Amino acid sequence: MSDARRAASRLRRDLRGTHDHEGRARLAPDRVLATLHAVTGEPETAVALLAEVWPAVPADTDQAWIHRLCDVGTGLAAVLPTSLLLATAFRRAARSLRGRGLLRLAAVQGMRELAIHRLRDDDPDATAAALHDLADTYRAQGRPHKVIDCADETLETYLLHHHQAGIAHTLTHLGTLMIEAGRHDSAIGYLTRADKAFEHAPDTAARAECLARLGRALWLSDNHTTAHRALNRALALAIGLDTTTADRVRHLVADTRQPHFGNPTAHDEADTAPPGSPDDRRTTRRA
Repeated sequence: MSDARRAASRLRRDLRGTHDHEGRARLAPDRVLATLHAVTGEPETAVALLAEVWPAVPADTDQAWIHRLCDVGTGLAAVLPTSLLLATAFRRAARSLRGRGLLRLAAVQGMRELAIHRLRDDDPDATAAALHDLADTYRAQGRPHKVIDCADETLETYLLHHHQAGIAHTLTHLGTLMIEAGRHDSAIGYLTRADKAFEHAPDTAARAECLARLGRALWLSDNHTTAHRALNRALALAIGLDTTTADRVRHLVADTRQPHFGNPTAHDEADTAPPGSPDDRRTTRRA
């Protein structure tokens, strides 16, 4: 074993086993970069070390040093463009940077992870996970259109691989995003497709939540009769589910069926009705 590889092994061991008083691994920035640069001729060793370094980077680390650490990953990607361990390192980097509010850098690391899975094109679930993590960064940046783009690519990936469960779940996710964006007709389209897709990929819990969200989208489109049918189907499926999932479905249904759901103006008017108004007097007499 070369001296550089031995140094990398010692550093990896130290990162896993040595912690400060708050339980975080202590990190010596100069030692980390020197060791990484020393093993650039052995890229697999460098990747293994980089994957261990990112979770141990303290919150108060100098940003210039963080940029230099990112540059190490960039160089390794040119040498090992399909390394799954390097993809793991990029995922850890993105999460570490996102936690520090360095969202632009986090997005770059997320795109580097995604590039590896795109190039391999052998595991649609891994590609979907990379897209989901990248979407978390875009959501933190306040870029909902990019979040939707990630979901669109996830759906395309699952369609290309004929992955029925992935198709059904992603259609549900896209429908949910459309509800968030106020695009209720698009939401109905995606969620209706998801409901049909679950016929080929049975998942009672996921289908119940899909139907509850379909009912919500229909309700928001003022199609209350069809919404009630979807909500009732969701409740029927919830009967055999575990308590946590069943409660989540029932909450979605009950919330959608609230008198003022989707009409905040009416809700505000009801809340601000002056004392002694006709509605208030009728309530008092019934009491």
